[in-house]
Amino acid sequence: MSKAISLIIVSLFLVSLLFIPLTFSGTQSPFSVSSQWLTSPPYVTPGEKLVQLQVNLEYHGTGNLTNVEIYPIETGPFIVYPSTQTYTLSSMLPDQQYSFIFIGNITPNIPLGVYNFYLQVIYLENGIEQTQTIPVQIPILGYVQLSAIAQTSGTIFPGEQYVPINLVIYNTGTITATNVTLFLNSTYPLQFVTKEINIPIISAGSSLSVQAIANIYNNATIGTYKIPLTALVYGAYHSLNVSVIINSNQTVGGKLITSYVILPAGSNQLGVPITLQLIYTGPVPVSSYSIQLMLPNGFTNITGGNSVYVNGGPLQPYEDFTVPFTINIRNLSLGAYTIPLKIIWNTIEGNGIVVNTVQCMAFTMFLLGEPNIEVSPETSLLYAGEVNNITLVISNVGSGTIYNLSLSVSSQQVSILNNLPKIQLLSPNQLIRIPLEVYVPSSYQGTPIQFSISISYLNSVYQQSQYQQQIGLYVSPLISPNIPIITTLNPGIISPNLFTTTYLVLSNSLNTTLYNLSVTLSSPIYINSTAFNLASLKPNSQYELPITVYAQNPGSYSISISIVYYQGNIERQEQITVPVYAMQINSPTIPILIQFNSSTLLTGQVEYTTIVIQNTLNQPLYNVTISLVTQGTLYINATTITLPSLQPLQRLYVPVEVYTQSAGIVSVSASISYYQAGQLKQAQEVINDLAAGSVNIIITGVSTVPSVAVRGSIVSVTATIYNFGTGPANGLTVTVFPPKDIVVIGQNTYYVGNLGSDTSSTFTFAFRILNSTKPGSYVIPIEYTYTNDIGQVLHSHSNITLEVSNASSGFFTSSFRSSNNSHISLIGILGIIIVIIIVIVLVIVFLRRRR
Repeated sequence: MSKAISLIIVSLFLVSLLFIPLTFSGTQSPFSVSSQWLTSPPYVTPGEKLVQLQVNLEYHGTGNLTNVEIYPIETGPFIVYPSTQTYTLSSMLPDQQYSFIFIGNITPNIPLGVYNFYLQVIYLENGIEQTQTIPVQIPILGYVQLSAIAQTSGTIFPGEQYVPINLVIYNTGTITATNVTLFLNSTYPLQFVTKEINIPIISAGSSLSVQAIANIYNNATIGTYKIPLTALVYGAYHSLNVSVIINSNQTVGGKLITSYVILPAGSNQLGVPITLQLIYTGPVPVSSYSIQLMLPNGFTNITGGNSVYVNGGPLQPYEDFTVPFTINIRNLSLGAYTIPLKIIWNTIEGNGIVVNTVQCMAFTMFLLGEPNIEVSPETSLLYAGEVNNITLVISNVGSGTIYNLSLSVSSQQVSILNNLPKIQLLSPNQLIRIPLEVYVPSSYQGTPIQFSISISYLNSVYQQSQYQQQIGLYVSPLISPNIPIITTLNPGIISPNLFTTTYLVLSNSLNTTLYNLSVTLSSPIYINSTAFNLASLKPNSQYELPITVYAQNPGSYSISISIVYYQGNIERQEQITVPVYAMQINSPTIPILIQFNSSTLLTGQVEYTTIVIQNTLNQPLYNVTISLVTQGTLYINATTITLPSLQPLQRLYVPVEVYTQSAGIVSVSASISYYQAGQLKQAQEVINDLAAGSVNIIITGVSTVPSVAVRGSIVSVTATIYNFGTGPANGLTVTVFPPKDIVVIGQNTYYVGNLGSDTSSTFTFAFRILNSTKPGSYVIPIEYTYTNDIGQVLHSHSNITLEVSNASSGFFTSSFRSSNNSHISLIGILGIIIVIIIVIVLVIVFLRRRR
């Protein structure tokens, strides 16, 4: 028994001796090892081929090793290829690191993880051969993650052949996928013509687009289908699903949202804008569309054709869009008209082919006419200091009816006294007269008054509209009060060969009543009544004598007026002449209105003015030629005016130079040729205007008596004036407007009389200089009032300067100086007293310190 036990113990000891070298060798290995993949990114995946592995081997022994050989051991998952990759070193030194690169393949279809790759190292240490098997940890953690989407350039329909489909392959894995094979599996409703696609490389985190060709089954229904694809990469298969949309091949089309259009337009109207609103109701997007509108008789496009073409861009299903266009309306009646249109819808199918779909429809257009308001006064002359009754004529010269007119008239200069009525309806070619009561203050005599007219109304299609216009009326001037009776003719322009009623206006400019007036008229033209008797004419009042005059031919005429009256108990008499002009008013029957842009031309000098040429129609005129021929002594520098076109209602201003020596009516004959709606037309027209001599009154000298104006005195001022103009200033009066503290003695208006061209005269005023007037220079404004050689009342302004001195300034200066000297003496005395007090204080302080 003891022998058996002893044998067992010896056996165990021997066995333990066998394990001692292995344990020592494992725990005392003189090598350490690390590894890394030489890829970017540094990952590998199962199935990847010919990847490089770098192994770093470091020797930690104490002695040198010789005849070192390193072999890879053929174990998975990294299989060295080729298998003859062996490294031989003549020696290895302690604490030195050595790197070796092995090329091999990764076993496919293995789980991701960290595996061991084994190296066998054989070497001589102290002449004894040693062998070490070293495990090297290698991470196999990389992966490829593939996905795909399908894209088509257009809509795919059932039955289409050879449809290109773009397949975008995404790699969201951590390593690059190389040599990818994409298998296309035909699945309803797609039959792939392309069966297989090879993709060389798809980098990690990127995508690649490839194209496949497919046919669509004829019996395919609309919907979205998932098509399975298979990708082979690194020996592994990846399933990819893409979605493909099949649309219906039903008819593409749309419809009108605005099935009718109401237009405030009528006959012979050009450039009428129209906007249609449509909606595209097709199931697939439209790449473009074109619309043709077939215009019925009486309508044209802007170039005269009978069709309108409109092109548009892409549209999505059920997208609204507008179609704007412009038409011309010829001579048509108001009412309803049907306009057909044809639409061509352009769609792109999946294979890129453009398919055209034609659709026809129509809309109704209602023409209700275009209203056109005109406002004009029946008189152009107002009288200052009284209530004037004016009649406004409101006309509808358009083709459409106007509703609910609300009239407003305002002016910043005068007062509107009455309320204005509302007008319910104004039909085409209808006019209504509106009475207007206006009070004009006396201060506005001889000046124009501006009225602002605003009309709010509903047009022919019941849209709120606004009409605004400015009109100007003239306030008759009050001539110098030194002329007792001022006589004017209103209006002073009549039409030839027509009996015209006008008014002889007698104005009493004095502050006393005139009695027993006897008025006698004589003239080379016909006057129906030549004698009038008035019992009295009150101060600053006027009386209108209605007369009917007739002149057969155009020209300048005059009416001689003899007035006998009593001022107090003294019988007086006046002889007055007023001009009358028989002038053809420019109211041409042709659509071109020509006139001078100047109310009065000045004689004896070159006038730089313009000729106004206006197209009064709502349609263009082309190739307009105007030939001008002057009459009498009139000269004009432009005799031929050529215009390529006159747009509707366009007004052009042509600069001209005009010279005439004769006052009165000046005329220019105009021969006009033009094209209207493609037809050549010709006409004759006469341009009339008034010419008058210019008046330019200049003060050439001023004298005062006494020579120095002092406060509290009266000074007489005499001014010499000279008319440098080409015409006379008849009935010239001078009115002064002295400033405060200077008072005019007597009347502030001086009657000079007639001042002819290149003639001088004088006027004199006396002024009282008040004691409160400060010394200095005073500017006294003056106003000249006169009539020119065609009877127009005109005004101009100037001024005279008056120097005022202080006559008592010496007294005040002397008094001021005396007061100032007394003030200085008092200061001196106070100063002496202060000095004495200071001295006394200093003496007292000094004596106290001595003590």
